[in-house]
Amino acid sequence: MLKSILKGSAATLLASGILAASASAEEIRIYFNAGHGYDTYLEVFEEFEADNPGWTVAFERYQWPDLRTKLVADFAAGNPPDLVAEPGAWVPEFAQQGLLYNLDDLAARDRAEFDYPGDWQDASVEKNTVDGSLYGVQIHLTCATLLYNVDMLKEAGFDNPPANWSEFREIAKATTKNGVFGFAPNAVWAYSMPWVFQNGGQYYNSETGKIAFGSVAAAEGVQFLSDLIHEDRSAPVPVTGADYEGPQRLFTAGRAAMIITGPWDINPIRTGNPNLNWAVAPSLKEVEQATIQGGVSLMIPKDAQYPEQAWDLIKRLTAVDVEVATSLKYSMTMPRKSWLEDPQVQADPILGQFGACLPYSRDVTLELRKAGKYNPAIDEVLNGAIDEVLFANEPAAEVLSAAEDEANAILADE
Repeated sequence: MLKSILKGSAATLLASGILAASASAEEIRIYFNAGHGYDTYLEVFEEFEADNPGWTVAFERYQWPDLRTKLVADFAAGNPPDLVAEPGAWVPEFAQQGLLYNLDDLAARDRAEFDYPGDWQDASVEKNTVDGSLYGVQIHLTCATLLYNVDMLKEAGFDNPPANWSEFREIAKATTKNGVFGFAPNAVWAYSMPWVFQNGGQYYNSETGKIAFGSVAAAEGVQFLSDLIHEDRSAPVPVTGADYEGPQRLFTAGRAAMIITGPWDINPIRTGNPNLNWAVAPSLKEVEQATIQGGVSLMIPKDAQYPEQAWDLIKRLTAVDVEVATSLKYSMTMPRKSWLEDPQVQADPILGQFGACLPYSRDVTLELRKAGKYNPAIDEVLNGAIDEVLFANEPAAEVLSAAEDEANAILADE
């Protein structure tokens, strides 16, 4: 797959006179997340340089906050890089400001060799589409789902993981004993959203244009989580201010029978406790089956000096064989449908199960971002409300209703 894309890319670039102009070759600048400098991607850059004599790839890596600060400054100075990775939230924002390169023509031109958007999960295309046009290409697509300790469930009399809330609650109670919790919840507010979505709730209602996390459905979801902690005592109170790794550490140490997390915790669990007998389950279904989604997209700034070369690199980095090699080595899940269908991915029970959750996963704030109304202060309001419910055992219906009113007041000022 990669070879065919390289061949097609070279032909395209040669036809446009880019490869022929090697005497005037330049440096292509790329901004990436510090944690994603995978060997498989470095090999892609080496191949690009070999196929384009005289060209070099300047691969700059930053933590997300630092990357954003630098990128915004570059936009203001009119000197952006040629290719940028973003954490799943910036494409709508920067496209609405007219700062990104419209990819429609490039995608249409190369569809025969590079099936974008056809071979990408629908949700990943939606994340990168603004006003009907493509402004980004997903490179990683992740979701959070249920992980469970196989031995603990069997000892409690359960051969299969839970499929709905009542089964989950029953298993959580049955596996709680002697310093072991049936479930370890995460302190980060977004991890409460699978319960909201599964009960038919929303973060934002695009039809009304209002924040909606104060609905009955949303409150029931958060209350269910709170009841696991305060009523059943089958889950610990999350440690406020702690990082998202806390539940993984409990799970790896054999002190929690179930957690909800994403593929980023695969390698820490495998290396932390190689003998742990664990598995990945489909996300729970109550009113509907749903979970939260994350990932990374690649975007080309509108004023990039070398958009053709940047597009060439996008095609190389998201080639199916590169995706498969990267996921097998680094336990990252990918957005291409053909990646999920690959025999090597299907043969991996962990990657394959995470991949199966991608089609019904949701980006929590995407609709609000695409409406151009996102404000991080709204998340702070929701975070505070969920803290009140989970830590202080305040009633979810009352707390979330008040938080919804406060969030909509913020929204009205946007």
